[in-house]
Amino acid sequence: MLTDLVRPESFEFFARYFLAGFIIFSVRGRFVLGERPRSGEVVFEAIVLSLINQLIFLLLMSALEVGFDRLSGTRVTLAPRSVFFAEVLVLPAILGAVFGWNLRGGWNAAILRRLSMPVVHPTRRAYDFAFAERDPCFVIVSFQDGTVVHGYFGEHSLAASDPQRSDIFLERIYSVGDDTIWTGSEPARSVLLSLTNLRSIEFLPIPEESRDEPKNPD
Repeated sequence: MLTDLVRPESFEFFARYFLAGFIIFSVRGRFVLGERPRSGEVVFEAIVLSLINQLIFLLLMSALEVGFDRLSGTRVTLAPRSVFFAEVLVLPAILGAVFGWNLRGGWNAAILRRLSMPVVHPTRRAYDFAFAERDPCFVIVSFQDGTVVHGYFGEHSLAASDPQRSDIFLERIYSVGDDTIWTGSEPARSVLLSLTNLRSIEFLPIPEESRDEPKNPD
């Protein structure tokens, strides 16, 4: 079926009613960290977003034609290929960025609350939300068996967002004595932690005077 859609005679239909929506979906996903939906959900959402893109495109084109007619008094004819690429590439990318900024900023949350409608956070898992755009910080990772790991989560650290295998890479680990002083290991060591049987992750901000080099938290 897919090969039939991408044939030359049906490519424009495919581009308008699937590809445009998929571009919106993909660009929007760059702004929100979370699980990737199932293939069926992606196809359905791409079609719906393509229809929204079509509606907005038709409204914009109508407004542009009216505007040109009033300003110049003549009808302006645009190159068909340029219009097509604007319709299936440029506008979807812009809409995807706008939708993504909206989801990240939560601009529509206040409106939904005023309408007494449920507000669903775009990031489905609290784990993904906790690490999304996380500034460098110290972390205390505790496991159910009593193991506690003290480390530094910085620019070279990574928290996996795979729902089937959550793990975290800390670029530097510390030992903490009875005096609660964090001491970096010598030589410096990093660690990859599987978060199976995780109990909690605590985030400690870096003191302002230690921004250039990780030192003990307050």
